[in-house]
Amino acid sequence: MGKILDYVRWRGDLTLDREPFNSLDAGLFAAFAYLPFDSSVKGHTLEAATKRLIQKKTLIHSDKVEAQLINLSDRYKNMRFLDWSHLSQKKPPVQFTAMTIELDPQTILVAYRGTDGSMVGLNEDVDMSYQPEIFGQSVAADYLDKIAQTYPDKQIYTTGHSKGGNFAAYAISAVSPKIQDQIIKAYSFDGPGFMKETYDQLEFQRAIPKMLTYVPEGSIFGMMLDHPERVIVVKSKMKHLMQQHNPLHWEVARNSFVMAPCLSNASRIIRSTFISWNTKIPREKREELWLAFFTALESQKITDARQLTTNKIRGAIQFSHAYLSLDPKTRLIANEIVSDITTTARQYINLPFLNHTEHLEPLGNDSSKGPIVDDSYDGS
Repeated sequence: MGKILDYVRWRGDLTLDREPFNSLDAGLFAAFAYLPFDSSVKGHTLEAATKRLIQKKTLIHSDKVEAQLINLSDRYKNMRFLDWSHLSQKKPPVQFTAMTIELDPQTILVAYRGTDGSMVGLNEDVDMSYQPEIFGQSVAADYLDKIAQTYPDKQIYTTGHSKGGNFAAYAISAVSPKIQDQIIKAYSFDGPGFMKETYDQLEFQRAIPKMLTYVPEGSIFGMMLDHPERVIVVKSKMKHLMQQHNPLHWEVARNSFVMAPCLSNASRIIRSTFISWNTKIPREKREELWLAFFTALESQKITDARQLTTNKIRGAIQFSHAYLSLDPKTRLIANEIVSDITTTARQYINLPFLNHTEHLEPLGNDSSKGPIVDDSYDGS
């Protein structure tokens, strides 16, 4: 089976008037949002912008291949950047990047970037685990509102990966009904979902039919919260956590993703652990812990997650110093949370290595036809 970049190689000669925009295009642009463009791309074609990016010679190999393929593809190269926007701040934590691309004279695409590895971005991700709504979601909605009002005669797709997928879905729920009517579809690729307080709102319910989420069969991040919208499970043979999370590594055939039989045992078990953690540990305790922990990391001058992983020994020392700098009360909360997670996981510790047909009832691969998970945060 191929992957999204193979799809670009296979069918990149087919312009949108010959082969309409599809989920693989949306997945490609969700990944494209991570490329290090800046506001100078506004008004330029994708061909011109990617050529300039490649000439800088700072791209990692996989990003360079993606940029080169788009640069050479008749399907994408004449599309045009209408906007590029970025915001990063510590309080409240926001790591936000979005771009708007004119697909054809009638249609535009708003693509939201996911977490970029900065501690601000990770802090924002953690906030999602105990706050029904975070400030970055309102920034995403304001951005969509601005774009839609600037181009009132255009139809709009939104897309994003991980946190960006959450933003792509949330944004269409938070704009006016008039702007919602401009939206064709909101694509989320392994986005973490939403809390019940959010998706129970009437505005969100109105937007749900236009939301579509894809998750890999080994999804971790996408299982953090609930998904009231349609969810499709996609095949991915990748074993590494971040590779499984990356839509460029999911399997495709012709012009669509290849569906998996269901979520893996490991994915479903980890989801149960998330639910146990987020329902048994009071929200205020988790908030107290994470606020203290990120303050401690900042005191160690850690601004990027790669500082903890590039040099593992140094990273472990910095992490330990941050942990030990927490006050005793907060360390006790941290220990309670770790103990709770461990207890939940221990109940199922052998299941990921066993055949799911013998130990976990297989569920569906498309939530419109049947559940892909059998638990939720409200217990239903």
